[in-house]
Amino acid sequence: MKIMTRLTIKEILNNKKNFALCFISVLLSCILLFTVGLAFSTIRQNQINSIIDNYGDFHAIIYNTDTNEKKYLNNDIVKKYYYIYQIEDNLYGISDNFDLKVIGTLPNNNEEIVISSFKANELNLKIDSILNIKGKDYKIVGIYEKTYFNDPIFKDYILTKDVEKDSRAIYFVYLNSYNNMNLDFDILVSKFNDASIYKNKTLISYFDKADDSPEKQVFILLTMFLCLILAFIVFFIIYNAFSISVNEKKKKHAMYKSIGASPKQILYSVFLESLIVLVIAIPLGFLLSLGFVSLILFIINNMLEGIASNIYTLEVYPIFIFISLIFILISTLFATFSVARMASKINIIDEVRQVKKFKYRKSNKLIKKILGIECLISANNVTRDRAKYRITTISVVIGIILFLTATTLLSIALYNTNKFDMPKYISLYFNLEDLKNTTKENIISDVSKLESVDNLMYYTSEFYKFTTKNEFNNLTMNNINYIYLDENNYNKIKNYYNISNDNPLLINQIDGKQVFVDDIVTLDIIDFNTNEIKKTIDANVIKDFGPLEELDKMLNLSMIPTIIDKYYEDSNDSIRIYITANDYLKLDQEIKPIIESDNIYYTNTYVDNYNSVVLSNCIKLIIYLILLFITFITVVSIIGTISASLNLRRKEFAILKSIGLSNKQFNKMIFYESLMLSLKSLLFGILLFILIVSIFIKITMINDATYEGLLQIPLNIYLTPLLICIIGVILIVYLSFLIATHKIKKDNIVDVLKYY
Repeated sequence: MKIMTRLTIKEILNNKKNFALCFISVLLSCILLFTVGLAFSTIRQNQINSIIDNYGDFHAIIYNTDTNEKKYLNNDIVKKYYYIYQIEDNLYGISDNFDLKVIGTLPNNNEEIVISSFKANELNLKIDSILNIKGKDYKIVGIYEKTYFNDPIFKDYILTKDVEKDSRAIYFVYLNSYNNMNLDFDILVSKFNDASIYKNKTLISYFDKADDSPEKQVFILLTMFLCLILAFIVFFIIYNAFSISVNEKKKKHAMYKSIGASPKQILYSVFLESLIVLVIAIPLGFLLSLGFVSLILFIINNMLEGIASNIYTLEVYPIFIFISLIFILISTLFATFSVARMASKINIIDEVRQVKKFKYRKSNKLIKKILGIECLISANNVTRDRAKYRITTISVVIGIILFLTATTLLSIALYNTNKFDMPKYISLYFNLEDLKNTTKENIISDVSKLESVDNLMYYTSEFYKFTTKNEFNNLTMNNINYIYLDENNYNKIKNYYNISNDNPLLINQIDGKQVFVDDIVTLDIIDFNTNEIKKTIDANVIKDFGPLEELDKMLNLSMIPTIIDKYYEDSNDSIRIYITANDYLKLDQEIKPIIESDNIYYTNTYVDNYNSVVLSNCIKLIIYLILLFITFITVVSIIGTISASLNLRRKEFAILKSIGLSNKQFNKMIFYESLMLSLKSLLFGILLFILIVSIFIKITMINDATYEGLLQIPLNIYLTPLLICIIGVILIVYLSFLIATHKIKKDNIVDVLKYY
């Protein structure tokens, strides 16, 4: 074996081109699989981090217990727990090991407290403020987010540190094992007298192996399916590379056997070369995949700056990396073993004499008459010795499957992200009775003073039924929207229509159709609940929206008849402010102090739409980068495979040139050969892709919503990727042939026949 080791290493050093082809194929496969593993690791861990930030890292909360029942938690199932116990009303003490994410610190004595952010905003309190509870002053040392507990009752809880007493308690529990967590909790809760439990299901679902929800089943099946497809593709990429390498060394392997080398030694030589490739490619591939994923995350974090609450960080989850490594090793070893067996069965005499057996097929004279002798030679080459083209065909088919799969995912992602077009408006909404720290007048004044605000209108609205004796049409309902608009904007609208009387305005356009015939309409406004006439009004009919065009985007005024009346105090306790801004992103920052001061609801669909576009662009970027990487792998594999394959045929080309084949005829022959190879590969590639898509849809049928969503996607969105694939494959294959034959056309016929 020492001799074969030296010969193998010497062969690698002397024939660096073949070794480079094998190395690049394995390296690209490593990068692809490690990138997938790192992507799963990063997405998984960042989702877990987001859940912990929002809801906490505990596994469950146990309610309706008391401090005496904590003995039931001291067992092998529970890893740790902490709790709060009731002192009085909403004032709770905390256990010694209590763990809570707060702004500030946890209380250290019974004179310090922690409150929720909701209560801090409600009472306009900050850290170091003093809060009096039943005659006792407490210093606020921390503020926690109410969403941390995922329960609205916690927004009123006040936490302190005091001497524990027998009282109602709430336990936050962590389990030892992630296996069968749901079952363990059921057993645990059954020991308590009258306990109820809230499980942190979203977090548990990432660990509990017994979780068999339909969504998780679909995810696991799709992941397994993706891994199998990738493993299959990686196997053939590596197989093609080593197969070409072995084909170029067939004559040398035959010579080794002729001087006494056994089949085992030939096997050993091929496996040794693959081992050397793996030793270099695996660590380098892992490092390059780390860099590739880090680059993607860096771009995403910059794009999502100010939008996403969390920064996406690279995470390495060992199990995913181990699975990727296993797939690489198995794919490489299986591919190497298949090629090594082929190498060990080489017939010495046939390889030394360069005798190749192929089935004779009668030439098609019609092809010769229509397309010439060059096409006939190409057709004969393809039909008589198909094995010669098998490796190249497989390489192109793999590229087609990779490209079509990636572009299909891209098309689906783009369709879903561009599907919805939300109306664009900016508004504030509040109930007068909920305002604690400010007034309606202060809010309107503060908003109007913001630099980014051009104009605002405030209004309140109610829904009624109506009856009228006036003539109307195109209306199938008797509901009416009654809007009380601020005096300034109300007068602007009346001036726009040159209306001088005090009658309110009635919009006469429903879904683009005119409803009321008369210019002034008398309406009885009827209360929904009592069916009593609330009031009778004469309204001026206006033919179009005019200055209300922007307001219509938010309220959709064209859905039902709408009355515009002048706002009066106490017309309604719910006020909405509609804002027109010159810079909606700047407004989004300027308005924060106002909305945080009290119970004010803020909507800025411009920012929401902007955020959606940015997120959509992130999705596009990720898929485009993956598609670019896949295309790169495909093109490198195709060029490498075709170059090596044509290099093995140098003697064949030399013979054709020796009997009079010109360079022009040679180029035509190459064109026809590349076209036949492209069309054959496209046929197999598209059929296999359809099979893969059919299996994908079959898997998603487990989840009806996902399946129905896929069926709603129009088929024409896949047409462009398919056309790009067809044209791209033909061009890439032809250019690969031209690149590979560039040097071959300059070969000296005598030298080629002598040495090859």
